[in-house]
Amino acid sequence: MAFSANDDLLCVADTKLVLGNWFAECVMNGRSLPDFAAMLGMCTASYGQTRAIYQHLSPGRDAYAQMERGRGPDAISSMELLDVPPQNWEDLVLTAYLSEQATWAMMSSLLDDPDRAVSAIARKVGEEAYFHLKYATGWFQVIRSEDESSERLMEALARRLPLAVDWFGHPDGDTADVAEASTSERSRTQRFLRNVAQDLERVGLQLPDLSQPLDRGEWDSSRRRRSDLPDGLFEIIRFKDPVYAH
Repeated sequence: MAFSANDDLLCVADTKLVLGNWFAECVMNGRSLPDFAAMLGMCTASYGQTRAIYQHLSPGRDAYAQMERGRGPDAISSMELLDVPPQNWEDLVLTAYLSEQATWAMMSSLLDDPDRAVSAIARKVGEEAYFHLKYATGWFQVIRSEDESSERLMEALARRLPLAVDWFGHPDGDTADVAEASTSERSRTQRFLRNVAQDLERVGLQLPDLSQPLDRGEWDSSRRRRSDLPDGLFEIIRFKDPVYAH
């Protein structure tokens, strides 16, 4: 099955929407005042990227309103990595890091897209991801220095990394389009895993075993998911109608 560029953009936008809400919900769990400021900044950057992609995919007021507020949990295309809330500080930092690396691996393949709007969005996502990843890898160094924190980080990595890898997909079949899609997905997956491995190696950690495939239902190639968004998470992330703010 071939992959649609617009589907991929929507998957990134919806993932950034959920990630932004992760930061908003968890900001008070920061370990210090700089953490509060950093997470609020990453929250607003994630929302900004979401809305920039929504506006590109759905120009016009009515189309944009449908994209932002007219879809239910069965239409949201965020990473399943973000479906389960963080269990501890190490899990939060690690999951945010994996989300940023995965979405950047996806968007970096669009830096030379012939649509200048798409390439500009990809470049902006990359610029902001650079700082978000620096924040997370800085915390990796702190976490690695404490045995219990390091253990929690590795436990989170073992749970979360397979879900991040799963996001890149499993194209199959024997057509030329599928072969091209498979090559593209492998390239993105390899880029993602290479970047994660390099960042972990800098703090003396290694990738966990990824040989066991996930068995969680059929994978939806258009949404890059195996299930609908949990109802509780959908209630948190959905943009509310502006009239209710007054």
